[in-house]
This record gives sequence, structure tokens and C-alpha cells, in this order.
Amino acid sequence: MTISVTLPQFVDDPGRLVRGARRAEALGFDGVFLFDHLFPLDGPDRPIVESTVALGAVVAATHRVTVGTLVLRTSLRSPEHTASAVLTASRLSGGRVVCGLGTGDSMSRREFDAYGMPFPGMRERVHALEATARLIRTRVPVWIGGTSPAIQQTAAESADGWNVWNVSAEWLRERRSSPTASRISWGGQVLLARDEAELAGAMARRRGPALSATVETLPRQLEELRGAGVDDFVLSLVGGTWELFIDKVMPRLSGG
Repeated sequence: MTISVTLPQFVDDPGRLVRGARRAEALGFDGVFLFDHLFPLDGPDRPIVESTVALGAVVAATHRVTVGTLVLRTSLRSPEHTASAVLTASRLSGGRVVCGLGTGDSMSRREFDAYGMPFPGMRERVHALEATARLIRTRVPVWIGGTSPAIQQTAAESADGWNVWNVSAEWLRERRSSPTASRISWGGQVLLARDEAELAGAMARRRGPALSATVETLPRQLEELRGAGVDDFVLSLVGGTWELFIDKVMPRLSGG
């Protein structure tokens, strides 16, 4: 089992992202991951650091951690463009890159419309996904992200791993009866607190994390997902809780 974190990308200062990658490495996380958006989902007025540029900056700033994408949307760039960026970053990193790929979904459409780009139909997007995976997978591990049966099948046939976002252990156990990639990664927001009182206050201020837990209950939740088949976790730990996770949660995980 590996534990990685997503980096702060919705920032005015791109240096925060690079410093975050170095801090995650120093704390002992296994990897750092980048999103792929033209602007944050909650609106175009907030800043964002572009993912393929950030990928090169992060591999240059780190030495040990896996550096990944969760996920590059293959409908935004040609297969050749995406492959060139990813394979260059992999060479710069000495082979530490994992490439998560996805088709984009209905939530992505607003970004395409804002930039005057056509939003392809599902069949065309899956075709672009498969073509991109073929170009990259010869030299870089590929995870395909998405929860539809068609994407799960594509991951089983065309990738090294399947990435799911915000799903429950029960959902994952049910879906594993279908063809599944040899490796499964789980990504999602995690709201972590020291105790129940602190957690209640944090939940009152923030809505929607996939997991809301204390340092005592989060290990059980992660172990349940692990028992459902998850090999790799990519956590969006909200509220500046990286150190709390390393100090209080990691030792409670089996093998931690």
C-alpha cells in the first residue's frame, strides 16, 4: 500500500506547489499528484497552476517520491502532446512518474465551453484515452480513472491500474466482480481532525469530503478500502493536516 497526497494547485504563487512537493517528500509520503483543470470547478476566477508544466517543475524539485497525474484529461490535448509531456517528465525524474489518464466528464464541460473548445462525445473521448495510453504505457505506468463500467473495462484492457474517486469500500467490492486492472488506486478529499469535537467544527465549516474522520477512525476507513482492493491511496488532505496524518494516522495503519 502506498500513501500519496495531492499538491496545492489552486494558488497564486506556483512556488507553493513546488514547496509542497518538497515538504511531502520530507514528511515521508510515497508520492505527490497533480490535477488537470483549466480553472477550479467552483469558478474561473481562482488561479490554477497548469498540470503539465507543474509536472516538470515537481520532478525537478524532488528526488524520491512518485510524481503523478490524477488525471490528465485526454480530451484536452492530442495523444502525442500528452505523451511527449509525460515521457519527458519521466526521463527528468529518473523513472518516478505515474500517469493517470481520464476522459473528462460532464463536470468538465464548463471549462471546454469557456475556452471555446468542442467537448467530444463519449466514444471519441474513450478513443483518445486508449490512443494516449498506448503511447505512454511503453515506458510509464498508466492508471485510467473513472467509475463507469466502460472506463473500468478500458482500464482492465489498456492500463496498469484503475483509479476511482470518492467511492466507498462497498461500491468497490461490488464492482470488482467485473474485469478490473491489476492495481487499484483510490483518490478523494479527506477531512482529518484530532478528535470528535474538532471534527464536528471542521465539518460545519466545510462540505463534501469523501472521508471525514479523526486520527482514530481514519485508519479503519482506509483499511476497509484496502480490504476492498485498494493498493494506492492519493489523499487530498484538507485543512493543512499532512503532519497530523504522518504523526497520528500512519503509525496506526498495518505495516505503517
